[in-house]
Amino acid sequence: MAVNEKERELVQQRELPFPRELVWKAMTDPEHVNQWWGPDGFRNEGVSMDFRVGGAWTFEMVGPDGTRYPNRSVFKEITPPSRLVFDIGDGQRMLFEATVTLQETGSGTLITLRQLYPSRESRDDMVDKYGALEGGKQHLAKLEAYVKSNLINNLIL
Repeated sequence: MAVNEKERELVQQRELPFPRELVWKAMTDPEHVNQWWGPDGFRNEGVSMDFRVGGAWTFEMVGPDGTRYPNRSVFKEITPPSRLVFDIGDGQRMLFEATVTLQETGSGTLITLRQLYPSRESRDDMVDKYGALEGGKQHLAKLEAYVKSNLINNLIL
């Protein structure tokens, strides 16, 4: 019996008070995305990003305690400046499909992050063992802080 997608997904949203094109740039330009990507206290090392459909983004996310988490994403859809779809894995297996949508609002940009896992159990494991819900909130807060402090004053599009 097929599992309903709703049972396999994790969705988070945050509205940022910035133009959609600026948020897109912060999320897709390697110069910027690797400055803020990840939960609080994490940093990225060994970054390589081939930003095109079929291209890969690889790096090691290093936790506050020094634990290294290999990451390998493959871009499946790139629709500037509104939609990005990519598989996220650890180099050995695909963990989930991520879909990012950027929707213009009257006061900025609504970001929707959707993670679709292979099973309800794998989603629950990521939430329970790895704090995916809190990590996602921190991730979006870091994006907002980065755009505010590094891009909004320059308005480099």
